Amino acid sequence: MTIQTQVLTKIVRKKESAYGTLPGATGAREARRVSDSLTLKKNKIQSAAIQTNAQRPMARHGGRTVDGSTNFEMALGLIDDLLASVLRRDWTAVTPITGLTITATATAPHFVRSAGSFIADGLALGMLFKPSGFTAGGAANNGKLFTIIALTATEITVAETVVAAASASGIGITVPGKITYIPETGHTNDSYMIEKFYAAVSESYRFTGQRVASAKLGLNADDKVSAEVAFMGQDRQKANVAYYTNPAAPSSGDMLVTPSGLAVINGVATKVCTNFSLDINGNASVGKVVGSNVTPDVFMDMIDVSGQISVYYENGTMDDYFDQEQAISLINRLDDGIGGAFVMAMPVVKIFGGGESGDKEIIRQYDFTAGPNAAGTGAGKSTILLQDTSLV
Repeated sequence: MTIQTQVLTKIVRKKESAYGTLPGATGAREARRVSDSLTLKKNKIQSAAIQTNAQRPMARHGGRTVDGSTNFEMALGLIDDLLASVLRRDWTAVTPITGLTITATATAPHFVRSAGSFIADGLALGMLFKPSGFTAGGAANNGKLFTIIALTATEITVAETVVAAASASGIGITVPGKITYIPETGHTNDSYMIEKFYAAVSESYRFTGQRVASAKLGLNADDKVSAEVAFMGQDRQKANVAYYTNPAAPSSGDMLVTPSGLAVINGVATKVCTNFSLDINGNASVGKVVGSNVTPDVFMDMIDVSGQISVYYENGTMDDYFDQEQAISLINRLDDGIGGAFVMAMPVVKIFGGGESGDKEIIRQYDFTAGPNAAGTGAGKSTILLQDTSLV
């Protein structure tokens, strides 16, 4: 007797060209997951008839739907397609900025340009960038990965140490990797066919019409970064051979861990954050129709961005943000240890209360909700910005 094991179970995904239709068998990618709960479900239609034998008439099967989630240990490039799908915008590169005249200072603002606008050139709060073109002592700034924690048209403030340099021309700024965010128009509406192939028993479960319903990222102190991606979809097919051929291997990068990175609350790098969670919810739902047992689509609604942040109680600043309904910014940068990084940045966040815990030191928990940035443009106007420096 052959018993299927998790080790011999392969989960592979690829975007569909047409909703609910099997895509081409090549060009898929395998998932490096921790767990998976994607499964077919059916509505049970129960009889309400009253009978003198006191026995309920047999129920019938109703509509078919698929839902569930896949859990990952976050790594650069591991779930980039899924994160882009939940934000409804593909990853894109930021055009390098060249020919700038910039003064670098050791105190904020750290990089000041003589003319033009960083914002108009495509920079946004939370972005990572690398300068070039500094000479003499200022050359130490070249190629260093800086985090933007405050931004105006002509001034950049960063979280890292900057070496002062007199005004110099020919300075360049490059944003490594790619970014995505919730766009104002032109939203994508991706769907996937996700195959679970059980090699030991030769069974292929093909989940069609799967949209990314939500993505949750969890950052606990001194731990790996977790990611839970929830799907909602149309149907499941079965076969006894694998559908996808030669899928690409998952990202081989090391998992991201919370001790290697940076947490910024309202423009100030903090050393007291103990927990951070982020929930990007697309508010997906399925429809029901007469004459078919599958939904015609999974319908996506408004995107809600919320979460929770926990900090050691060192002062009343966070409570002041709550009391005064003050809009703040939140940035989390996660480094992979070899020069790459992932960023989550929200320019406008409001605190909505929370709780308190701790037997010794006190930890305060605060719920938050993010919203669009009316003062921004492009990526800087969005509720949330993601950057992955590994994407090309």
